[in-house]
Order: sequence, then structure tokens, then C-alpha cells
Amino acid sequence: MRSLSKRTVITAVLSVTTLFSTGMGLHSSAAWGQAATPPPAASSSCPVAAHMPSAPELKDIARTATDRGFLWQVTSDGHSSWLYGTIHAAKLNWAFPGPLIRAALRQSDTIAVELSLSDPATLQVLRDKEDPARLQHLVETHRKARLDEIAAQQCLPPHAFDALATGMEAAALVSLSGRKDGIYPDYAIDSVIQGYARSVHKPIVPLETATAQRQLLLGTTAAEEDALIDDALHDLSSDTGRKELLAIATMWANSDLNKLEHYREWCDCLKTTQEKAHTKAMLDDRNIEMAKKIIQMHTSGHKLFVAVGALHMSGPNGLPALLSKEGFKVTQIVPAPSATASQL
Repeated sequence: MRSLSKRTVITAVLSVTTLFSTGMGLHSSAAWGQAATPPPAASSSCPVAAHMPSAPELKDIARTATDRGFLWQVTSDGHSSWLYGTIHAAKLNWAFPGPLIRAALRQSDTIAVELSLSDPATLQVLRDKEDPARLQHLVETHRKARLDEIAAQQCLPPHAFDALATGMEAAALVSLSGRKDGIYPDYAIDSVIQGYARSVHKPIVPLETATAQRQLLLGTTAAEEDALIDDALHDLSSDTGRKELLAIATMWANSDLNKLEHYREWCDCLKTTQEKAHTKAMLDDRNIEMAKKIIQMHTSGHKLFVAVGALHMSGPNGLPALLSKEGFKVTQIVPAPSATASQL
């Protein structure tokens, strides 16, 4: 396994908000009460299409929903906010929040997320095409063709990614590779939370900018983008990415906090100077800025429900630890403090 391999998968599902889906997600407020037409039958060799559940299905899923992921209550200045570690690709029956998470959502007055996926300007930045010279390089080096070939193998429509930068296509294909295991970006937890917020008219506040997240996915230099694409190609061609995505998604679904907290010990993503710098930019630097905004909004009186990728909650530089250092009382809610996590 190449040392970079887990970096691409983890970026796609635990750290950076992604907009990649097959078009039938639960991010719309309509998903919280309206039925949809069932998807057409797919080829037997293709993943089953994501679909919007019918109204009875939605009711049943919501009724049986259990708490998944990672939730903390953070208290200061006489009131509480909540930190919720999400995943950006999930199974349908994971998508709806369980009772403890629903209670936190009800008690909050503002939903804070990495990016607002209903903001047209945000979506435009993420969907901007790349520089023509960069595209020519990626065509000449056959990276673009190899990604398009994998997209066809995943049963995605021809030209599905023509409007995206090639690095965004690479990240999308990694995220979409989990569909064979029932894991879809259409059911991304942070997107579902945003759909809930819109359905009950709670304000959604972004903690980051689309420009910054696009840079994380594409790299800051041509060489870095080449490396990220090559890493994705390796994962996709060997099926490594799909297996790792399933393992990471299972960690999230099981609320395996022990594994999350020891992420840097098993991620296989800190072997080189480049990898260490990427991880610092992807997590530590972003966490500091997120924490500042969370503290500012909380101090101004807001009761926040912060829903961001689960890796932002991990370790001594995670959001719970950073807020604790700033004097917040931090209480673990999900998993329950007595819950037993798996051993690495």
C-alpha cells in the first residue's frame, strides 16, 4: 500500500465537505416529509442507485434511528452548544439522527457547518473548472482519461464530471466507490443535518469558505494536485479505497471513539514531510480557525449545533480539546462515556 492511500479516502469521507452525489440525496428540506419516485432499475453489475425514500419509509427510518457518530455538549457563559462529528458518505439507515442527537438539534438555535450546501456562490466555487493549462497537462499525462475510465466502470453517466476540476473528480470517485457497499454521498450526514435545519427554519452558518476547501482538494501546486490524483487512482484501481472507506464508515457508524482518537496512529498518512504538512493543513490549522468562530458565536449567545467531519474532533488538536482549553465544560454524549470502543 502506498503511504498516501488512506489520506485520499479520509479526506473524502471524514474531513472535507463534499458535494458529490448521484442526485437523490437527503440534503433537501423536502426529504424530511415528501416521497419521491423510485429509481430506475440498474444493471446487475452496477451499484444500486441512491433513492429518496417514500414517506412511509422515511417515517420508519426516523422511528428506528439510533445515535451514531460522535457528539459532545460544550458549556460556557451559562448555556450550551454541541459538537457533532459527521461522515460525508453514509448508508441510508444511518442518515437520520437518533434521539440524543435530535434532542441536541432541538435545543440549538443555529446550525454551524463546514460549508452551506444551499448557497449558490459556494457551489459555484466548488464546481469551477480548472485552468486550461492544468487540464491540458492532466489530459497529456492520461490522468483525466484514467479517471473517466473509472467513472464509466462505476456506471456513472458519460461526461458526468466535465464541469468539475480533475482533482474534484478524483475525490468524487473515491467517495462514490462506497456505493457497492451501500455507502452513498447522497446520504452524507452533514447534508442531512442541513436539510433538517432548512425544514425547521434554523439558520445555517458556514465555518469555512468554498475557496479554502477547494484548495484542500486540489492542492496548492500542480505537483501536489498530481500527487493527490495519483493517490486516488491507486486506491480506485486496486479497490483499496473502497475497503478503507467501508472500514472508516463502520468506525463512524459504531461511534468508535477510541479508534477516532488514535487516528494518527493508524492512518498511514504521516510518514513523509509532505504528508505531515497535508495533515496539519487538513486538520490542525482548520480546527484552530473553526474553534475561534465557534467560540465567538457561542459567546455572543448562540446555542450552536456544530456538524463537521469527525476527524475535526480527534485528539489533542480536535475541537472538543481546543474548546476545553478555552474554559468550556466538555461532556461526551455519543458514544456514552461508558461505551467500549474497539482496540486498534
